[in-house]
Amino acid sequence: MRETLLISILLIAGCVTTPSDSAICDGSFHSRKNHASALLVDGGPKSRVTGAIVLKELEQGCRE
Repeated sequence: MRETLLISILLIAGCVTTPSDSAICDGSFHSRKNHASALLVDGGPKSRVTGAIVLKELEQGCRE
């Protein structure tokens, strides 16, 4: 019961948001492009670094 009340209050207050798919795509565009280039160049260490950046941005939902 308390959880339902808390969720309702947060929704009414506008504190609960969901990331936009288009924002995620827009926000990670350059990182995804860099990662694709790195995969073509070495498919190894550089690709792991750029891949980690892309994953971090996707996890954050482009909140930056």
